[in-house]
Amino acid sequence: MGSLLIDSAAILTLDEAERFLERGSILIEGGGISQVGEVDRSKADRVIDGRRFLAVPGLVNAHTHTPGALSAGTQDSASHPAFMWLNQADTSGRTPREVYVSAMLNSAQMLLGGITTSIDHFPAQNFGPEDVAAAVKAYRDSGMRTVLGLRVFDDDFGDIFPSDRPLPADLAKDLERIKPLPPKPLAETRRLIEDSIRLHHRPEERVSVFPAPTNPVRCSDELLTMCRELAERHDLGIHTHLLESKVQTSLAQRRYGRTMVQQLERLGLLSPRLSCAHTIWIEDEDIARLAASGTVVVHNPESNLKLGTGIAPIAKMLAAGVTVALGTDGSVTNDNLVLHEAIRLAAMLGRVAERERSKWVTARQALAMATEGGARAVQMPKSIGRIQAGYRADVVLYDLDTPAWTPFNDPVQQMVFAETGSSVHTVIVDGAVVVEDREIKAFDAAAIISEAKPMLRAIRSRNSDLYRFARRMGELFP
Repeated sequence: MGSLLIDSAAILTLDEAERFLERGSILIEGGGISQVGEVDRSKADRVIDGRRFLAVPGLVNAHTHTPGALSAGTQDSASHPAFMWLNQADTSGRTPREVYVSAMLNSAQMLLGGITTSIDHFPAQNFGPEDVAAAVKAYRDSGMRTVLGLRVFDDDFGDIFPSDRPLPADLAKDLERIKPLPPKPLAETRRLIEDSIRLHHRPEERVSVFPAPTNPVRCSDELLTMCRELAERHDLGIHTHLLESKVQTSLAQRRYGRTMVQQLERLGLLSPRLSCAHTIWIEDEDIARLAASGTVVVHNPESNLKLGTGIAPIAKMLAAGVTVALGTDGSVTNDNLVLHEAIRLAAMLGRVAERERSKWVTARQALAMATEGGARAVQMPKSIGRIQAGYRADVVLYDLDTPAWTPFNDPVQQMVFAETGSSVHTVIVDGAVVVEDREIKAFDAAAIISEAKPMLRAIRSRNSDLYRFARRMGELFP
């Protein structure tokens, strides 16, 4: 790989010294950042004139779902269970090509918004090795850095069934006939995860594979322990949903006689390896457990608001010392993958309810969720999230000749409160330019968009029986 010089740009390093360089350069060699500030220009094979740009570390979307890429604009005013059932119908039985195109469509939107790394909690239902291979190929083709979190379970989805009454007889009969969420035997799940790690886990090539239980309340202790053991053996992270809906708290209490966080602690899962999406319905004692163990919480403010599941106590978590990352969730619950919207919401969401301004989430804290926090979630805290010598060259150039940056007053505040992602001009991942002049260079995005347009209609036609069943199940949760 040749060397690249970003010359004379404004640089928001987000490094340990919190340096902002009004004018400096970045030398990239072999996919890594070798010099920042004053650099040896003679080493550059290619030079990007940075005088109109602000260079920022690439953003990390620490929770998304590629199967939802086809589902923007399909759900409004849906309860969490209703959403889950309809999403199941829209994502089941996909071909490897549909898996590939969905992942590429997700990647296109993320790259154009300055996201260079993601955790893809994949997929939404049972899957096989061919689905994993298709998703991995998509990420390799996209040029993105990603964690493919293999979303596994071996218990029922009790949080999306009525808790106070049995199913109507006809729905119960259809449930038995369709079997929409059949759990796999534990041995088969172990084999699939181990094979996927062996075949595809190549962090040096920008693709990592993590075990990723869909949600602890849908998993046996044996499966959760297996995920912990595999992560420890292969030096991986673990990703999961946690306490996204209120009913999940009561399910844990009924099953274990303790909170879900306490149960995860008992099983040895609380650690810096674990990242937990949502984490809304949590009490102070369990926040302290997350902080003490180094567990990462992934805040998803937009999808939480759209589904009405609640507002995570992020300011309280930060004050307790919890590491917080940031996610968009999938397009089915957010309708876009614009992490800048989530950053802005993360800073502002709790302010109305908190009268003490000293307790508000600051712009700098919100930006750290999308950079440093995300780096910890993907197990790369010393490799991404900063523009610093020795880090990987994941860099985004924002065009300062845009209304959001005029005049250029404060790089952090304008990144958080003014920028929408529309000023992203150039995106560099691992030293390779994958977006330039707002156009994806790594792959043919127009061809992917064209192929994706009719896919959801075809999937719904193929899954019409499941779709009708899902709609009726959703009607049980007005």
